[in-house]
Amino acid sequence: MKTKVFRIGGMTCAACVGRVESAIRSVKGVTAAEANIGSCTASVTYDGTPETEAAIAKAVTAAGYSVVSDDREKAAEEGLKALKVQYRDLIIAIVFAIPLCIMAMGPMFGLFDRFLDPFPYAAVQGLLCIPVLIAGRRFFLKGFPALFSGHPTMDSLIALGATASVILGTYNTYLVYTGDMHALHMVCFDSAAMIIALVSVGKYVEARSRFKTDDSVRKLLDTAPDEASVIRDGVEIKVKSSDLVAGDIMLVRPGERIPTDGTVVSGSSTVNESMLTGESMPVDKKEGDLVYGATVNGGGSLQVRAEKTGEDTVLFQIARMMEMARSTKAPVASMADKVASVFVPVVIGIAVLSFAGWMLAGRDLQFSLTIAISVLVISCPCALGLATPLAMVVGTWKGSEYGILFKTATAVESSSKTDVIVLDKTGTCTMGTPSVNQVRPYIGEGELLSMMASAESDSEHPLGKAICAYAAEKGVAVPPHEEFNSISGNGIECVCNGKKVLIGNAGLMADRGIEIPEGHDEVLGMTCVMASVDGKFAGSVLISDPVRPESAEAIRYLREDGVKVIMATGDGEAAANKIASELGIDEVRSGMKPDGKLKLIKEMQIAQHHVAMIGDGINDAPALSQADVGMAVGAGTDVAIESADIVLMNSDLRSVPASLETGKAVMKTVKQNLVFAFGYNAVCIPIAAGLPVLFGYDGLVEQMPMLSAAAMSLSSISVVTNTLRLRRFKPKALASIQARQS
Repeated sequence: MKTKVFRIGGMTCAACVGRVESAIRSVKGVTAAEANIGSCTASVTYDGTPETEAAIAKAVTAAGYSVVSDDREKAAEEGLKALKVQYRDLIIAIVFAIPLCIMAMGPMFGLFDRFLDPFPYAAVQGLLCIPVLIAGRRFFLKGFPALFSGHPTMDSLIALGATASVILGTYNTYLVYTGDMHALHMVCFDSAAMIIALVSVGKYVEARSRFKTDDSVRKLLDTAPDEASVIRDGVEIKVKSSDLVAGDIMLVRPGERIPTDGTVVSGSSTVNESMLTGESMPVDKKEGDLVYGATVNGGGSLQVRAEKTGEDTVLFQIARMMEMARSTKAPVASMADKVASVFVPVVIGIAVLSFAGWMLAGRDLQFSLTIAISVLVISCPCALGLATPLAMVVGTWKGSEYGILFKTATAVESSSKTDVIVLDKTGTCTMGTPSVNQVRPYIGEGELLSMMASAESDSEHPLGKAICAYAAEKGVAVPPHEEFNSISGNGIECVCNGKKVLIGNAGLMADRGIEIPEGHDEVLGMTCVMASVDGKFAGSVLISDPVRPESAEAIRYLREDGVKVIMATGDGEAAANKIASELGIDEVRSGMKPDGKLKLIKEMQIAQHHVAMIGDGINDAPALSQADVGMAVGAGTDVAIESADIVLMNSDLRSVPASLETGKAVMKTVKQNLVFAFGYNAVCIPIAAGLPVLFGYDGLVEQMPMLSAAAMSLSSISVVTNTLRLRRFKPKALASIQARQS
């Protein structure tokens, strides 16, 4: 099975979502489909065959929509072209609707009475309405087919309301022609025109907002350079970045962007990785270090061997994650879609009942039809359809600015509910790279380090690498060794400068009969590596995995937000407790294997907690998958990242509380939007159905369709405006970083 995100053209409301999903799910070979009005996409799981893909496109087209090109540049061009057409139609609608409205309402203020005969006066209004109807043709071309198919959408409500107004206006114009001057006051072409014009304003604001948000992904991908300098056969040549292949040696000069992901093979520099990690401080890069496409090289030249190209790069993975997050639905969005799917038929029913009720109450056809039109127009579920998906789109984009990548909309919603965090220790709370804390020589310190680094020079063990790195940092000469022998699980031995060197733990020293002097005991939270030369104790080195400097601050933010923090680690109890006490962690589970972490997550969930798991290793993958929210640090393994719901592109633990803050901010906005949407309908439908008339305000009825269109557009604009406030959101957990960057 294959999951693909299709870009869908023509979706305008939540009811469109249900129509598109129904059309796609009817295709043989499709197992799941989720459409999203916020990003105008549909995430489809199908058998992966070209035939099924073609059938999906055909089904979408038959439903009255279109499948936009997969080519990002072409899709952007089509989107911009469609936006320009929508803007042109909006201008046409406004230009003709305003004078039409002035003409229609003029007699209320004593205008036009002396300048126009009744019939020409009514006929001119009809002529002015025609360009507006043409500008709003999409409402009719989509609305009526959807209505006749039994799946009415917002466009159906607009089409019905505008058509009824035009029919009523045409009929009254005929009555004026026959001499009925009373009908002149009931020519309602202005209602049809203002319905289309005002709704078009709201739809253009929505479309422009979506296009700008889509543009964030396009701009991200555009940060990669178009060309790369490549060294082939000893000659530097320019090639397109898209033509790079794994193994190419790229030359990256100071100030240039790195064309693709690779490994530094020569040179040293600093690289600004802020567009990936959200951290603007440059990162030192030297031979053997990984660099990523589109990041900016600093002051030194680098030769980089290309490792990943095209859609395998981190840049494309980020773009793919952003698109997947925007194309999926949060549970709250699914609820809104279900409401919207029955909302439109219910509204049509209310309009029919209102019409029938007022007719039975003795009101004339003009009055009753105007009430029905008002109900149809004011009840459009635009705001309801936008409430959740648009907030998700803006929220995931905002999170990516800080190096927080939500894979799905569900991850955003789940992160807002988290009340328990389970942390791995190594590589999450700590640096994940052992380093030397203290050298305790029994012979000369230089000689001790020289012997130990010589013995460890061929070792792949993290402790051995730490000793070699420390010796290199101190500038200690490292002589060659011979007769190397690895003692499984205990240490190593070799001959260096004619002397027999033994390196290992206290147990190995005791086995070989080497007496350990006082002052060389194990230290809590540190690993003690001991050495002997020619059978005599030579000294020891204390090595630890240092705590990340920002970890304590991150834990503090989590606890302030009422989140319980549990550290689950495979380390011993003493070492784990020491780290936990330094960081202020509530609870520690030590000596835990992967199945133990998995069991812990399940225990918390059974206790009705909403659990997030943070890890970076393969051993964390099962727990990451089980947790309500799995978070993987960007420096972690591919397996951990694949299993997680949220990827933190930097290793700063403060990104964890920041991701929870982002989720809460998005869901707060969603709830506000839903209040606007539901509250608007709860208040406005009774008014449109004629409630003011019961209190003696009959004069409002003639203008009710126009006022309804304005209110409906205002509800959509209020949801869009409220959502766009998220663009100014800044997580307080990253405040210190933001202050430093500013």
